[in-house]
Amino acid sequence: MSDLDMILEKTVRSYGRRQIQAGHALMIVMAREIPYPIGEVWSAIADRDRLGQWVALPEGDLRRGGSYTLPDGSHGTILRCDGPRLLTVSWAREANSVAEVEFHLTGEDGSTRFELRYASVRKGFAVTAAPGAGLWTGGAGWEYFLDVLEEYLAGRIPEEPPGIQFEIESEGALADLFEARNQRWRQTADDFDQEHIP
Repeated sequence: MSDLDMILEKTVRSYGRRQIQAGHALMIVMAREIPYPIGEVWSAIADRDRLGQWVALPEGDLRRGGSYTLPDGSHGTILRCDGPRLLTVSWAREANSVAEVEFHLTGEDGSTRFELRYASVRKGFAVTAAPGAGLWTGGAGWEYFLDVLEEYLAGRIPEEPPGIQFEIESEGALADLFEARNQRWRQTADDFDQEHIP
């Protein structure tokens, strides 16, 4: 198995449907085993200062029912916060429809199963139709988020937190990884569509 295949196999990908505040949504689900205790993983995603070290420093009323903003203009509301197992936020960027991002954590034997669920009513958010478009999509983009989280937990703190990025270089190792992941998400989407043909 190649190094790229090993990276691709770290994530279990699936689709589903979910009712969110914006309406009946398509949901992408990615799960990964992260070799750190649940409390440490929870702190990395729920503690304002730690989140600012590896993503971006949020501002706002950071408690259930409160609202937040990120430096790139992303914003939303904290819908559920049941530490250290569940965090759900609404999430919007620019003129896009409001989506929901949910993090499920399950601890076992000193490691954490991390499941990210991203639900949106926006069409075509999960994969790109044309390779090399230079834009992150829901599937490959949120997998990059998991990569940065794992790097942070391993002690590799970025000099400049990347934020929630949606543009990538058109060439290079990161672009190749993005396209390989995007292809996996296309296959996952095709399988889901086949299962749900009327």
